[in-house]
Amino acid sequence: ATLGAVAEMLTAEGPLLDHTSQVYLTSLERLETHFNAARFDRVMLEVIETVDLRYIDGVKTNQSPLPMIMSIVQAIMYILGHQELDVTKWPKCRKLITHHIFKEMRMIDVRSQLKIHKLTLAKECIKELNAGDIAMELGPKALMLWKWVRMMLAVQNL
Repeated sequence: ATLGAVAEMLTAEGPLLDHTSQVYLTSLERLETHFNAARFDRVMLEVIETVDLRYIDGVKTNQSPLPMIMSIVQAIMYILGHQELDVTKWPKCRKLITHHIFKEMRMIDVRSQLKIHKLTLAKECIKELNAGDIAMELGPKALMLWKWVRMMLAVQNL
């Protein structure tokens, strides 16, 4: 409906569209919120289709995983709101990984602002990572988890 409202205004008024009108500004604001929610749903669906609980169990039971997967999981835990004390050391962090991780990830409301401190910590965790290296060294499941973190940071404007 929001996209339709903006499209109607653009069609009706064309280049003479008043970009200061309250109707236009409200529609534009709703469009961004709608886009973020739709993007979240799409990426979350891809995560669920790509990553299975067997993979999650494998990550959790690994005493010393590769630094890349550790960084991705730590970023996820920060976004989920876990304390820095529990996330920074792998033995504690891996205990936070449960079979409910997908449910926890889905329950985030991307329309509201998450804690900037936690988002900054998550961003710091993955700043050195790139899609090519993750795909080559860890495979598509880890890549999908990394994409979820990147999407979360993007919709939170970080």
